[in-house]
This record gives sequence, structure tokens and C-alpha cells, in this order.
Amino acid sequence: MKVEIKNEMIPLITEFVAELPLVRKHSRYRRELIKMLSEQYKKVDEQRIEIVKEYCEKDDKGKPIMKGETVQIPDENMKKYLEDVAELKNEVYVIEGGNNRELIRTMRTILLKFEDQEYQGKDSTTYDYLCEQFKVDENEEDE
Repeated sequence: MKVEIKNEMIPLITEFVAELPLVRKHSRYRRELIKMLSEQYKKVDEQRIEIVKEYCEKDDKGKPIMKGETVQIPDENMKKYLEDVAELKNEVYVIEGGNNRELIRTMRTILLKFEDQEYQGKDSTTYDYLCEQFKVDENEEDE
């Protein structure tokens, strides 16, 4: 039993589950999921900053050159920079069963609870993604 979440989906998922009206056990496991995802996204953002530093223009002391509040990436580095950022966004964060087994089960229950809710735009995409990753439509015995 495991759940794989793409790094690029973490902010959308965090925002989506934070808005769900939940109480007691469901609320506790939601907070736990948000905490886990937030810690992962902090790591992802640190890695993204390292990628920026690797490809940006630097002054004679090796510090990034800023234009306003933006770091400048030369055209010759842009393709490789974009590839590395895309790769980082597509990497997955894995939540393994074991200690997280009850979190995964509870999130499935939560998602099922809201399956008759109407969603639009990014909420619809996020809900569908969560259902797919938490395997809501599969029986636990199938795992």
C-alpha cells in the first residue's frame, strides 16, 4: 500500500484538502497529510533554488545577478534549466503503507465521502488526481 504524488501537485493537494469540512479523525489525518506534503514541498523548493543557482548568471564573486527581483538565466542555459525543473516537478513523493497505512485508509474514506460533490477547474483535477493516487475505486484486498 503506497501513494505516489507528483511534486507539482503538492500545492494544489494541500490547498484542496485544507478546504474540506472535516472533523475529528478525518481532520487529524488531513493535518498529518498536509504536514507531510508541506515538508516535501519545502525540500522541492530548496532543490529548485539550487537548480536556479546552477544555471543563472553570476557576478565575479559567484553570486546570482538579479534584475529587479528576478534571477537571470542566460539563453544558452534556459533549455537545460527548464528540463531540470520539469524533471523535479515530475518526481514523485511516495507515502508508504506501514506507519502511514491508517492515513492512506482515512484519506480514501474522506475522498469517498466527497465523491458526490461537484467540482470545477483545478478542484476537479485535484480531486480526480487524489482519487487515482489513493486508489479510491480499488478494493484494499486488490493490493
